[in-house]
Amino acid sequence: MRGSRRRRATDDAGSPSPLVLLGPRGGGLALRDVVGELEAGGALSPGARIAAITAGWRDREANEGLIDPRLADRVVDLELYRRSDRIAEADAELARAHRETRDRLKALRRAYNLRLHGLIEAHRRLGELRGDASVLRAERGEALAAIRRLDARHLDRVVEIRSEFERRTTLPERDAVRSQRREVAARLEGTEAIVLEGGHVGNLLSRLRLFGGRKLLDGRPVIARSAGAMVLTERVVLFHDRPPWGEGHPEVFDAGLGIAEGLVALPHASARLALDDRTRGARLTARFSPASCVLLDPGHRIDRAGDGWSGSEDLERLDAAGRRVPFCTAA
Repeated sequence: MRGSRRRRATDDAGSPSPLVLLGPRGGGLALRDVVGELEAGGALSPGARIAAITAGWRDREANEGLIDPRLADRVVDLELYRRSDRIAEADAELARAHRETRDRLKALRRAYNLRLHGLIEAHRRLGELRGDASVLRAERGEALAAIRRLDARHLDRVVEIRSEFERRTTLPERDAVRSQRREVAARLEGTEAIVLEGGHVGNLLSRLRLFGGRKLLDGRPVIARSAGAMVLTERVVLFHDRPPWGEGHPEVFDAGLGIAEGLVALPHASARLALDDRTRGARLTARFSPASCVLLDPGHRIDRAGDGWSGSEDLERLDAAGRRVPFCTAA
């Protein structure tokens, strides 16, 4: 065990802590197996205690079924969702400011989606036009650029509104927030890794920010599943091409924590994206280029490897033509 601790100290000094992103549950990839690999590689001590963040599951938080039962005796749930409820109960002013900010973000999202659908429809119809190739190529390029500008502007506005809330409420200085953050820090003591489970991506992201954002995760190996992987990227993209209520389009939801750079994480991609429609796939890839749109289906895995990423053999991404290709294929 001492040897393992010395290796981790060296790794911490010379390179980032291990970061593993997983697709949704299933596919034969168990959390216990990932933990075992980190132990074998010296990133974790054998039997190390692990902190869990399950806030995305809201009132199901701390349900033992959310974590691999073979790890149950080693897991310390940080209970971020329950703690956020306690903060709201203790600080009515903060709770009111949070509701107002949430309403502003909802209004912004409705306006963004209205504009986005119009721009995507224009881009789609331009793709069907026939005529002078050079003229239409330029017009299609401008239509795509307009979508990218809207995505970028929307993300800026989301960050602006959220930052205004944080400045106005001085979160770190509020008694209820400080008290719960101290309790979280105490529970983190003695743990060597953090498991970030999925669920509702908005709830998960907001609770992580309330408790320090990426600072909460710094210095420990992180294993993030599904929505947990989404919140670690630079931008969180919501997507469902064929929802029950009609046609859908991928939308920028919020800035992520920016730990998993260069990726757009798309859990349940095979079920939620029309991957047989290359036009849609190519547009999705172009909107978020140069980031890679990674198809995180059950059983898929991607590990940080130096300045890049290493994916499991069956991991795929979308290329510029909207095709499914192995993740390892050069972009």
